[in-house]
Amino acid sequence: MEEQKRNNGKGLNRRDFIKCTAVLGGGLMASQLEWTTDLMKRAEAGLLSPEEEYELINAENILYTVCLQCNTGCGIKVKLFRKNGQTVALKIDGNPYTPFVALPHLPYKTSPFEVNTIDMAICPKGQAGVQTAYDPYRITKVLKRAGKRGENKWMTIPFDQAIDEIVNGGKLFSHVPGEENRMVSGLKEIYALRDPKIAKELADDANAIAKAKDKKKAVEEFKAKHAANLHYLIDPDHPDFGPKNNQMVYMWGRKKGGRSDFSLRFYNDYFGTVNTHGHTTVCQGSLYFTCKAMSEQYQDNKFGGGVKFYWQGDFENSEYILCVGSNLFDANYGPPNRNLRLVPRLAEGKAKMTVVDPRFNKAAAKANRYLPILPGTDGAFFAGIIQWIIKNKKYDAKFLSNANKAAAKAANEPTWTN
Repeated sequence: MEEQKRNNGKGLNRRDFIKCTAVLGGGLMASQLEWTTDLMKRAEAGLLSPEEEYELINAENILYTVCLQCNTGCGIKVKLFRKNGQTVALKIDGNPYTPFVALPHLPYKTSPFEVNTIDMAICPKGQAGVQTAYDPYRITKVLKRAGKRGENKWMTIPFDQAIDEIVNGGKLFSHVPGEENRMVSGLKEIYALRDPKIAKELADDANAIAKAKDKKKAVEEFKAKHAANLHYLIDPDHPDFGPKNNQMVYMWGRKKGGRSDFSLRFYNDYFGTVNTHGHTTVCQGSLYFTCKAMSEQYQDNKFGGGVKFYWQGDFENSEYILCVGSNLFDANYGPPNRNLRLVPRLAEGKAKMTVVDPRFNKAAAKANRYLPILPGTDGAFFAGIIQWIIKNKKYDAKFLSNANKAAAKAANEPTWTN
């Protein structure tokens, strides 16, 4: 009723406007836009005639994939609209096959023809994938520098031309003043060392130079031993630079297992470069190394052997949750995953949550207690908690005394701690 009031005299309510802008982003004609909007309105109202078909629920019009609007990587189902030879991503919903957005998730053996009408929730950032896909400023063609570095001048080139220039190199910037005769090496030239046996021998002996007392002498001995293969190196006088293959640098933003494994297999194992870098140390390095410390095991009178990994709090079974600088319902590794497991428990009183944050965020609005901490005082806050726990002996001494699996088993504990 309220929506009807807002719509009076304007011809388009908020919901229809969002739908229309999504379709407009796909470049549909005005007639197609009108037809699509009308179809969706009547489908939602249950007014489709027997002769009509709501095409967005047809299995062949649904693409199951992964959302990359953030690094969580929730599973999504993209609903495609096809008309007059055009295909447009019209709507994004949660993928019921994935445990991040469905609890319980559907077995992977479930036929897509049985899942076409099952939609799960996805966060607004995931929904905005349609906007990202059809953003007028999205780069959809290969850009090549058209001026000097820093001039911010670019031109578009065909994809095939880009492949040829990247692979074969040449005088790629002859159109830029001052670079008319500059030769740029292509991947074909950089991919110099292709024999894994020779690569290993060079790498082993180059690493040994770092441990030598007389490094100049060690370099000369290295050059004499590998005289037949020095042409593979970037600089024979600096064997630690490695082969020319290392001049290939692959940089990415964020990639998890699967995507990262594929790219590292190609660049490291196949192409032979060591220069593959993401930005994880800029974002989330604290989590990585916290996990590494948590996974260390006690052996030979010391802790070690930890591995970097992702971990998630058990919101599905936890009875008390303390959130410090973690906006569970705004971001933080996926609101769909958090909400699915945490919200029902909070609503039913099975879990309690305290939020410690200078900002009254969405999680604070749903918490049992909110502490508006001053910025930069997190360390003092935790020091106070630790002091109180120790002073009042509110720690689980039995659990903390189990440093490994054998100790936990002897104490009849399901897990252990370092």
